[in-house]
Amino acid sequence: MLPLDHENAGKVIRKRRKELGLRQSDLVDDVVKLHSIRKAEKGEVVNDDIYMRICEKLDIDLQQLLETYEDECDKEERLRFLLFAIEHDIDLVGPEEGLEQLRNIEIAKDSPLQTFVYFLKGKCYDRKTQWKKAQAQYMKTLSLLNQFPELEDSNLKASTYNELGRCCYYQNNLEQALNYIEKGLESYNKNGERDYIIYHLMISKTIYLEKMSRNEDAFRTLEFLWDHIGEIDSMEIRLSMYEVHSVLLAKQELYEKAAQAATRGIQLARIDQNVDRSFELWTALGESYKNRGDFFKAEICFRTALKLEKKIRKKNMLVSTYTQLGMLYLKSKKISSAQSALLKAVQIGQKTNDALKYCNALVALGDCYMKQGKDLDARSCFQQALSFAEKHGLKIHLPDILVKLAKCCEREDPATYEKYKNRFFQYYVQMMFEKGGEKS
Repeated sequence: MLPLDHENAGKVIRKRRKELGLRQSDLVDDVVKLHSIRKAEKGEVVNDDIYMRICEKLDIDLQQLLETYEDECDKEERLRFLLFAIEHDIDLVGPEEGLEQLRNIEIAKDSPLQTFVYFLKGKCYDRKTQWKKAQAQYMKTLSLLNQFPELEDSNLKASTYNELGRCCYYQNNLEQALNYIEKGLESYNKNGERDYIIYHLMISKTIYLEKMSRNEDAFRTLEFLWDHIGEIDSMEIRLSMYEVHSVLLAKQELYEKAAQAATRGIQLARIDQNVDRSFELWTALGESYKNRGDFFKAEICFRTALKLEKKIRKKNMLVSTYTQLGMLYLKSKKISSAQSALLKAVQIGQKTNDALKYCNALVALGDCYMKQGKDLDARSCFQQALSFAEKHGLKIHLPDILVKLAKCCEREDPATYEKYKNRFFQYYVQMMFEKGGEKS
């Protein structure tokens, strides 16, 4: 038997055949059968005579094949390590640094490593919030991955679906985001590389489900993560678990448990010096105290979060905190302070791309105007909120907005009042029908 790594030798033979523009069938003769060529190129063990005959047809010296194999392995290993370093640069140095390196890297278009190039380019663009460009690169990654079944254990497909989900989430398409996460979970190989991606997929799934108000499903997904907490190296994921857990508990009116979860997360975020997660956790804690009626602690929480305003990276988070602060002041009957905070929330929301947070801010500002008897101003806010909710599929918010719009019009505009009342009724009937369909 030849001292040859058949798997890699097969890759060299396949590459040489393609360079010469030959098909596998072009190498067939009385000795070399088509199935033998296929086996050789797949890296399966075949007779030494077959290898020698194929090498003769491709004008490859046997010794040259061995040397080429070693050169190819060395070159591929160097490229793999370079791509490994580039991914680090994208995440920790910046996307521009990564893009520059990727533009200069030389990898054959038919090389399996080209899939990693597309994937890393996608990461560069989504870190620059250029979602469409990022999605285009990720779709190229998936398309090319189908040509290389040997990459199944790389978990690159699962990673790509996770990133596609992020792109959709930040473009307010929660349904599609969740769909990509499900595909990522389906393609995950628990014995493959990047085994950590399962936890990224699961926390993304939890967050998207919570944003869609599918709270029971979100709880079940979160339970999986708590069961594996000891295996999760990422503090970012752990902190997100505490934050979403607090939010879900608060939705169940388990405010004490929600506060405990948020407080534990705040302690870990402070130790880890994680500003963004700390900001969100202080906001979640404040919401728990607000809903419990402890306005003193709630205000401290929101004010503590807002002290980090200049340090946080994701400015859309400010929308929720200012909205919650405004709603707190509204409950405390500090109308002027409430309006100021809510106007700030709406102004920031206009500059970000977070439809859900912006919609909530508009509704809260509308409530503030209604408290002051400013029905026209309130109506304008609710109409904008309705438009956003319909545009971005925020169905769960439509009934509340329609009721408030109807209330604004009840005295001064009876015809429009009836219109919104009828729309609410139609929506309610539709929702009941859909729920009935699910049960049957």
